[in-house]
Amino acid sequence: MPHVFQQPPLKASRELYEGKNPTATVYIMESSGGMVAGDRNDITVKLAPDSSVRLVQQSALKIYPSYTGDTCVQTINIELGEGACLEWMPEVIIPFVDAKFRGDTTLRIARDATILWGEIVAPGREKRGEIFDYQSFHTNFKIFVEDELIAFDSLHFSPKETALGDIGVLETAMYIGSIWLVSPKAADVDVRAIQETLRVEEGLKAGMTRLEGNAIHCRWLAVDQWTMQEEMKRVYALLAEIV
Repeated sequence: MPHVFQQPPLKASRELYEGKNPTATVYIMESSGGMVAGDRNDITVKLAPDSSVRLVQQSALKIYPSYTGDTCVQTINIELGEGACLEWMPEVIIPFVDAKFRGDTTLRIARDATILWGEIVAPGREKRGEIFDYQSFHTNFKIFVEDELIAFDSLHFSPKETALGDIGVLETAMYIGSIWLVSPKAADVDVRAIQETLRVEEGLKAGMTRLEGNAIHCRWLAVDQWTMQEEMKRVYALLAEIV
């Protein structure tokens, strides 16, 4: 990494290389253990043309209760140059009871660049009985190819104001997972073939669609985190192998 600027509690590891076809792997760490009311994380990543990087979150992102009423904010801005390739391994965002969180993620990539991106949202600390006990969770996710917006995804949950278990909302699901792929090689992905392999069983729902602009989106709704995470890792690895 030729240029790194970081301030606590955020830290980026040195790049690591492993495997037969090593890719620069960088761990993003959050040393405070979680975000407290009013905290703000700003993450900016720029990849030079023809570079390849794999980003890995060290652990789940914990959002602590907002006793002051302030919202935790996280912004992620990604820019990929021509021919660059970025993988972001999915980790879990966990909003604790009374937490308030807003996330803004913007991916700007060159037309011949590749990005594989994942995200998992938990309902809270399920094992402690905190299920949708947070105050608000709001994320905006945007993908630009060159200057064209090809995808905009917004999640906005206020459990105390909206019955998330209603038909057409989350119903019985508690966990939300997403994988996004944008790549010139996305045209080579047989979406129908992968759809037929998706695990759709009690407590696990999945959908996969091809978007304009050489993009593919997969979304899961699940009752159990580990079942969904295992399935997401399988699909993630499958897509990573293709591109």
